[in-house]
Amino acid sequence: MLLAGLTAASASFAFGNDIPAVNPLAGDPQAAQAGEELFGRNCQQCHNSRGKGGKGPQLVKGAWGPGGANSDGYMYGIIANGRPNTQMGGFGPALKPEEIWQIIAFLREEAKRVKAAEKAKAGAEDDLWF
Repeated sequence: MLLAGLTAASASFAFGNDIPAVNPLAGDPQAAQAGEELFGRNCQQCHNSRGKGGKGPQLVKGAWGPGGANSDGYMYGIIANGRPNTQMGGFGPALKPEEIWQIIAFLREEAKRVKAAEKAKAGAEDDLWF
């Protein structure tokens, strides 16, 4: 049922209609796992492993990270349609809507892991000073 809804909704995305602000697969560990593999095959070349950034920008901190300015829907639009006047092409013709949402689910989970690791590192460094 969810897949049918995603497929039906994707037709409207292609014509520039509203994209949901929240990923319908958010919080689904299986979707994030599938997204990790899709990211490795399609995105890692420019965004480095796990979205850390490289030729393309990082995708797990700042505006892209938890609580950042970029919504899931905004990310979907960029992945599907690309960014004009940049090297970021649109993957909408190559990826199914569900696959784009899976990549976003992976990036959001990875962003949470990065944030937690940075917080733990900062806390560990604080412990060194007494």
